[in-house]
Amino acid sequence: VPRQVSLILSLILVPPRRPPSERHLHPQRQVETERGMFLRKKETKAPSDCGKYASFSGEQNKSEVAIHCNRPPSATEAVPATLLHPVFGKFLDDCENHEIERKDNIFAMELSTAMSAFYVDEGARAQAVRDVFAEQGGLHFTRTKIEGTNYMTDGDISLNGHRFAIAEFKNEVGCTGAEPYAQASLYYLESTRRYAATMAHSVLPCFIVLVFGPYLAFAGASWNLRPIVQVLSTTLPMHYHWSDTKMRATVARHLASLKKAMRALENHYRKLSAQARPDSLLPCSRLFPHPTSFTSLLDGTRQVFQYSRQLFPDKLVFFGSLVGKDDRICIKFVRRYSSKVHSRCASMECAPSLRGFESIPGGWFMVVMDALSPDYVCLDEFRASPGCLTRIKDKLIRLHQENYVHGDIRSTNIMVLKDETRFMIVDFDWAGEIGETCYPMNVNRTQIQRPEGAVDGALIQAGHDIAMLDIVAG
Repeated sequence: VPRQVSLILSLILVPPRRPPSERHLHPQRQVETERGMFLRKKETKAPSDCGKYASFSGEQNKSEVAIHCNRPPSATEAVPATLLHPVFGKFLDDCENHEIERKDNIFAMELSTAMSAFYVDEGARAQAVRDVFAEQGGLHFTRTKIEGTNYMTDGDISLNGHRFAIAEFKNEVGCTGAEPYAQASLYYLESTRRYAATMAHSVLPCFIVLVFGPYLAFAGASWNLRPIVQVLSTTLPMHYHWSDTKMRATVARHLASLKKAMRALENHYRKLSAQARPDSLLPCSRLFPHPTSFTSLLDGTRQVFQYSRQLFPDKLVFFGSLVGKDDRICIKFVRRYSSKVHSRCASMECAPSLRGFESIPGGWFMVVMDALSPDYVCLDEFRASPGCLTRIKDKLIRLHQENYVHGDIRSTNIMVLKDETRFMIVDFDWAGEIGETCYPMNVNRTQIQRPEGAVDGALIQAGHDIAMLDIVAG
């Protein structure tokens, strides 16, 4: 198991410190009902009009009708598209790791040539680019009218009425009209409007391809309780110089990855159309990330689990249980984690047992651990005695003697039984080896008191752990 990784799914059994958001966790309300409520509030309007600045920004600033596309920052979703369906994370992985073939380079060269040219209008640019996608990529974007409306897409790919790719074109960056990301998001909303409220067994995944002048960008769209749109990878300038071999390779990988994703989504919708809505009667059937199994670190068997609730509405931490067993677990998705330090603390009986640890497409990792008894409380809710704090410090010193640091010793990361017979340290996102492990970006020093030197990119010192515990002790 690697010492430190970028993304993790953890299972911890601990009661929430505050009531979770009803919007995410209501145990009785169907996903279908929640989606239907959103659609009734979000009126049908032309994307070409509502994608303009004044209209789109006005709607997005209303929390009850905002599409969660991270504009503004408050319009965001705790569970991103990359965790709702694996196709988006796999696309990101392929953009980094795909082995380029000759056909990929030809596709990239032809598309660069077409997109770098000037066109008299948007329609001419769109047709030229659609032709290259069809001839070199086998991706046939066709202009179609959304059922029950007069809204015409700039190009889409569909199967049995489900659009799994939507293209939006703008002739040049400075052209007036709707913003392409906003307009494409609204086309996705309207194209899924008739399915979302009756298909709770699917997140209705769709790729968005944006072409504005010589720039190419991608996004992933899906449904949770409302539409979610997430930018994928980086915007590609297609008017690169021929000598920029790095950019040429980057474009080739992205285009090849898009082709793979289109095949995966076509297969998804082919199977979806044949399904008899297998789990649509389950409450909260698609409020959770797509992974539902892990390989046990204890015996190597594949364990299947089901989610029960999200611990906090803004955190990727979930409770669940193993299928066919009474074992309660906590599941956490993160971008960085030290399974080695977690396991070491568990062996010292001051951390929950680590049951599973594996990577998820898109740079995520899944960590599965035992859930703590509801009798445990955080130190921000309980004032521990000096003796208890001394025992915690002794465990930290022992960890440091083995050349490890935790990195984020806060009151919320230490769980204690009220009789103080046991305590547990959790959240090993920043943990690692002394002398190698650094603080991540955007360390919170505003709401959280931290020792001097605990800043972005700096090495995490053993003394920082002790200083943080002293802060907890008050």
